Amino acid sequence: MSPIPERDAAERLLRTLTSHDDREADMLGAYRRLANSTDDDGVRYLVQFLIEDEERHHRILGEMASRVQSWIDHTEVLDSTPSMTPHVDREFLEATRQLIALERHDAKELHELQRELRYAPATSLLPILVKLMLSDTNRHIDILHFLRTYTG
Repeated sequence: MSPIPERDAAERLLRTLTSHDDREADMLGAYRRLANSTDDDGVRYLVQFLIEDEERHHRILGEMASRVQSWIDHTEVLDSTPSMTPHVDREFLEATRQLIALERHDAKELHELQRELRYAPATSLLPILVKLMLSDTNRHIDILHFLRTYTG
């Protein structure tokens, strides 16, 4: 188990998380208003991506704040981010290695798709959707690398 930060540091962190979560909640409301203010299906489609991200951010920030509050109170809470226990798991390492290779292959294909879409109509959502998928793929690779540090 990782060491718990000193109380003052944990309280500062909790204030930062809470403040950021408040701004995220405001942004979520603004995105919902934006989605409801348009008749354009394409705009609503893309704004829905933003809403889903903000909802996930709001949930994660709440879980993070709960974890930090548990450090301050010296209690365990259910609605918080879990901890990881470093350990060696050869099968898991191999699975993550394979997944990283697949994600990298996926990234190459998405880059190629980006090149092919350079002539797409200006009103097409395809280029931005491929760019978003490429961003997700890179995030997946980052998570897999992080997981490998705790299982190898």
